[in-house]
This record gives sequence, structure tokens and C-alpha cells, in this order.
Amino acid sequence: MIDENVEKKLLDAVRNEEDTERYLMGENSWPVLCHLSAIRENILDWYAFDPQASLLEIGSECGALTGLFCRKVARVVAVEPSERDSAVNLARNRQYGNLTVLSGDFCDMEIREKFDYVTVIGSLGYAGRRGGSENPYLDMLKKAKGCLKEGGRLFLAIGNRYGLKYFAGAAEDHTGRCFDGLENYAAAGEVRTFSRGTLQKMLLEAGYSRSVFYYPMPDYMLPSEIYSDNCLPSPGSIRYPCVAYDRDRYEVLDERLTFDSICADGMFGDFANSFLVISECGKCCGPDEGTVVYAKYNRQRAPEFRVSTKIISGADGVRYVEKKALCPEAVRHVERFSENREKLNRRNLLPEASEAGAGVPVPVELLSNENGRAVFPCVEGTSLSKEVNAGLWSRETFLKAMHRAVDSIYGTFLNTAGYLTDFAFTGAFEEIFGISPEDPEAETLRGMKSPAVSNIDSILSNFIRQPDGSLVCLDYEWVFDFPVPAEYLIYRTVFYYYSENVHYIRVSEPELWAEFGLDEEQVNLFRKMDDHFQQYVHGKDRKYMYTANYAKKTINIGSNLKNGERWFLSIADDIQELNIHLGGFRRDLVECRVKTHRKSVFRDRCERKAAAVFRRIARKLKKTREESGTC
Repeated sequence: MIDENVEKKLLDAVRNEEDTERYLMGENSWPVLCHLSAIRENILDWYAFDPQASLLEIGSECGALTGLFCRKVARVVAVEPSERDSAVNLARNRQYGNLTVLSGDFCDMEIREKFDYVTVIGSLGYAGRRGGSENPYLDMLKKAKGCLKEGGRLFLAIGNRYGLKYFAGAAEDHTGRCFDGLENYAAAGEVRTFSRGTLQKMLLEAGYSRSVFYYPMPDYMLPSEIYSDNCLPSPGSIRYPCVAYDRDRYEVLDERLTFDSICADGMFGDFANSFLVISECGKCCGPDEGTVVYAKYNRQRAPEFRVSTKIISGADGVRYVEKKALCPEAVRHVERFSENREKLNRRNLLPEASEAGAGVPVPVELLSNENGRAVFPCVEGTSLSKEVNAGLWSRETFLKAMHRAVDSIYGTFLNTAGYLTDFAFTGAFEEIFGISPEDPEAETLRGMKSPAVSNIDSILSNFIRQPDGSLVCLDYEWVFDFPVPAEYLIYRTVFYYYSENVHYIRVSEPELWAEFGLDEEQVNLFRKMDDHFQQYVHGKDRKYMYTANYAKKTINIGSNLKNGERWFLSIADDIQELNIHLGGFRRDLVECRVKTHRKSVFRDRCERKAAAVFRRIARKLKKTREESGTC
């Protein structure tokens, strides 16, 4: 529930979309991000709702998802116990004529209408605050089922009690304290999250006939990806820790590396940070037209580049990939897939390239591309990133695999006489990569060679090796037909793999660049180019990546524990002693600082201080002896 000051701020922010985005990019408080960000919609934007259906939203808060539901179905009833939250919801979604907002506690309401869908996004964990029941969480699920039509569906989103982020030191979402869920909520009062197994049992006991689990990452509040049991992440897929936006957090372990082992051992469903569960009430009315098994959203790009990516399993079990514009401005960007594929195919048909044979990467087939929606087939095989992953534990094997992967992408073109041309500056190059002929770095680019067409996003995971050895390029979103240095393309391919797997790689970064013929001056220039390309995609100074403004400090204590740092353990001893003396009182008066100095300076200071102490003692002893008349 928001307070009065936050309510005023949010009411001001929701007057129109431009104001909302302006607030998001200019603020840094969690309530603003939580209630206003369109990232919240990723949790269910991908689901194919029946447009003629009705939906009951339990715990609508300030309407972060209400507008999505109003656009998806014919009738929406939003229930929210907070009057302030309901006021913001009404102001925010006033343009929808199919919305009814009810202010009050759902568990106290008598709702006779039956709905096709009921959503409980984030509110189940607070059901215990009502009291008066042995199992208020189960009671809430039963009451929600009572509001569903036969064949209706419940959408439940909640944190996983055993989510990896909690082991890593993130505070429990409901209590704000570390480890409350892991320690059985012994000190937490009347809030709860649940494990996958417990949720399954509760839903069965509440009368739901079948439940399907999805896994929003990094969590259900601000998800960027949605996994399912039919499309789980593999080692290397998760390369972002769960950022804290409401308070500073501790980091006891590296979530990325831990998820690698969890995914390898097939345990992701048990340790995912949160769940989205779709539960059926009775027998549903026929199969879905297409079941989404994975979804990814790029909402923090400039509007003209915002797209979603889905893997969909058709009724016949055949999978396909859909890329879709998230706003009207991005429709043209999606339509460029057809043009980009033609450019790559024309490049591959050049006499110089065609003579080289089967080593040319082939762009994946485009099944359809219209109305801001591009559809591709799913391609079976092994990605180049997985080929390189197999050699990570050995320096020699890794370098050999890395060279083979880079050669698979670029070798044909680099080794074919007459294919590459001299690099030349163009207006498009200056706009996208930020380097002009007048810049001091421009001299570094002179003399470099460029392919006729460049696929900027030639990262290893975007290439699939098929059983016959041929290579398929899965993604050609960023294809340019103006000169781009081949060395920069190679840099980008190597850099993005290295940055995601640096903890495993037994080769230093300078050594790796030298392996691919890149010197320090070139690498520094390419970093600058890539930064400008990211600003081209995400807005000047990456302004649309506004969540970075809200990120709180992460205190990494895990590395110090892991390395057994004696100085860190000594501080822990001091804190423990202070803890005993304070006894839980007046800790707000304590502020600690650790100052570090060069060893010689510190030693000299100690020696000088000790010498001064000894001199004072000597003077006192001398004076005492003189006064007493002793020798």
C-alpha cells in the first residue's frame, strides 16, 4: 500500500504515457519503478487470452497490470484493498470502458460473478495478515477458484521460498530481512512464500485440476524472460544477478555461476527466484492454438527497437519463433528482417563467397513477416557457444574451440580474395558507431577491411551447427550494408562470449585479443564504438535503461568469505563483540569505516606513535624518581 506522498506523485505521473516515462527515467525510488514500469507487463503479455473473456484481478495495486488485461479481454474487474492504490489505478486506466475497480479485501467480498480468468499476482503471500483461519493461503486459493467458470484459469505469481537469490543474500520480498523464508519464517509473522512442491499440493487441495509452472527471471516483479518446464535455461543462459531496487543487499555467492551448476543438474525449477503458475478449474475448452514455452522482452530499448521474442509450440508439437513489435514505432524495425535476410543472402551469393563452398553461415528461414510480426522455424543443432563451453576448463582446448567458432562465422569471407573492401567512413557509420573522420581514433580504422554486409549481432549463441556441419544464423536483427571493420565484428563476437564466461576462462583478456590479432589501441576504439552502438539502441546515455537508476548497492561479502580474508574476519569479530555490548539497542548510532593505507605508511605511523608513548612513559618515570629522590 502506498502512502499519501507517493500517491500524489503517481497520480501526477499517470496523466499520460509521456509523463509516466519521464517520471521513470528521472526517479530512483522503488515505488515509482514498481508501480509505473511497463516491464511489469512482461509477466503475462505473452499469454494468448481469449479476447471475449472476463477477468478478475485480485490485488490490482496501482494498475501496473490492469491496463494490459483491459487490452487483452472484454471485461476486467480489479479488486484492491487500498483506496489510494485504487485511485491511482482508476486515473491510470480511465480510458478503458471495460474496467471496474472495487476497493476492499477480496476475502471479505461476496463476488457472485464467474470469470474466465482470475489473477493473483503477488498478493497470495500477504493472505496470512488477515488472521482468523488455520490456512488463509489455501482459503484464498479456494475462494479464487469459486470465482472461476468451469474451464477457467487461475494465474498465480509468487516468490519461490527457495529462490537462489535468497541463498545469495537478497532480502525476503515481504519482510525485508535476509533468510526469513529459508529459516522457516520463524521471525516473520504472517507472510509467506512457498516452494514448488508446496504450491502444487495447495493448488490440488484447493480443487484445481492441473497446474503448469513458468519461471520469470530475474523474478516475477520485473521479468525480462519467462522460462517453462518445456524450455529451461542451460548453463550460461543466466548472466544477470537479481538486482535489488528497494534496499541495499548482500551478495554471498555469485548467482550466475551457481545457476550454471543448478541448470546442469536439472534443478532450475526448484531454485528459480519466483513462479508463475497457470492452474485450470475443471476441464478446459480444447487445446490452445499455440503454447508459449519461452518469452523474452526488450522494453528498455528506444521505442523504435522494442521487440519481444517467443518460442511457441503449435498444436502439432512443432516449434517456431516469433519476434513482435512492442509498440507502433517498432513495426518498421521488425519488418526489416526480410530486408536483412535478403542482404545476407546476396552477400552469400557473391561469386567470391559462393566459390568458398559450404562454410558460409546461412540465415534462418523467414516463414512470415507482416504487421510487426516475424516468424522463424526452430532450428535443431548445437550452438557455437555450447561448442566452446565444452573446452572452458582447458586453456589449449578453449583457444582451439574459440578459433574454430570465429572461423566458422568469418573464415570464408576473411580468406576469400576480393570479398573484403577497404573501410570507408559513411554518415550511417558515424551515426551508429560514433566515430567520424575528424576524431583522433579515426586513424586506427584506416587500412582496415570491411565485408559488403555486416551482421553486428554475430555472437556465438546466435549460430547453430547442424548435423551435416552447416551453420545457421538464428538472428539478423542488426544487419548493415555500409562498411564496418571486420576486426570490430570479430572483437564483438569474442568480447561478448568472454564477458559472459570470464570466470571460467584460463586466458587473460590481453592474451585473448592477441590471439585474434587485436592490439590495445584497437580494442579501446572498439569499446567506444560498441558503447555508441548501445546508445543507438537504448537511447543517448542509455536513457531507456532506466532501471539502472534504481539499483541499490550490492555488498559482496562472499568473495571475502571464500578467500578467507583475515582482515575481513577480524572485522566480523569486532562486529560480533559490538553486537553483544549493544544488545540490540542504539545500533542506529553506530557507523563503521575501514580505512586502508600503504603498509609502509601504516607501519611508520604505528612506530612513531609507539615511540612517542615510550618517550612519555620515560619522562614520567624520570620525574617520579626525581621527586622521590630515588636513583
